[in-house]
Amino acid sequence: MTALTRRMLLLLSLTLISLGALLTGCSGLLPQPPEAPRTYLLAPELPGRSGSVPLAPPSMRPSLRVSAPRAEPGYDSRRMAYLEQDYRLDSFAAHEWVAAPATMLAPLLVRALRDSGAFATVSEDDQGIDTDLRLDTVIEALYQDFRARPSQARVQLRVRLVDPAERRVLATQVFSDSEPARTEDPYGGVIAINQALGRLLPRIADFAAANARQAAIKPASLP
Repeated sequence: MTALTRRMLLLLSLTLISLGALLTGCSGLLPQPPEAPRTYLLAPELPGRSGSVPLAPPSMRPSLRVSAPRAEPGYDSRRMAYLEQDYRLDSFAAHEWVAAPATMLAPLLVRALRDSGAFATVSEDDQGIDTDLRLDTVIEALYQDFRARPSQARVQLRVRLVDPAERRVLATQVFSDSEPARTEDPYGGVIAINQALGRLLPRIADFAAANARQAAIKPASLP
C-alpha cells in the first residue's frame, strides 16, 4: 500500500467519523414524539346506604332507568377543563380523563341509586329495559377553578326524574358542589372533583327516591 493510498484511507476514515458525530448531534434537534397524556378516572368513594328518605315497602318500589348522561359544550370530551380567567375555559395539554366524564358518570349514578335501596331495580339506558321511571342527567360544569387560591374543583349536574309512560317530568333539580384542591396541579383537581362528586351522588339518589315516593308510581310488575 502506497503512502498516498494510506493518506486517502485515513482521510476517508476521519470524514466518516465526523459525519457520524454530526448526525448524532442533529438527532437531538429533531422533533421528538409527544409523550402520551396522563389519564384520570372519575371514581369517587360512595358511602353506601345512607339516605335520609324513608323507603317504601319492597313491593311498592318502582324500577328506574338511568339514561345516558349528557354534557354541556366544554365538558363533553376527555379533555380536562380549567378556568384562569372569567369566561375563558381551557384544557390541560398533557392530562385527560380516561373517558368522557358523561360516560364515567352513568355507572356511578346507577351504583348510588342502587345503594339507596329505594328502587326495585336500577338499570342503565343501553340495557333496553322498560322501567317505571327514568333519570336524566346533564353535566353543566366540571372544572378546576384557578381564579381562587387554593384552586377549587367545581361540579354542577342538572337532574330530572321522568315518568316515561305518562311522558311527564316529575321533578328537576340542579346539584352543585365545590372542593379546594390539595395541590395546584391537575392531579390536585382530579382528587377534588372526585370528592365533590362523591357528595353529590348520594344527594341525587335521595332526590330521586323522595320524588318517586311522592309520585306514588305503581310498579309495572304489579297488575
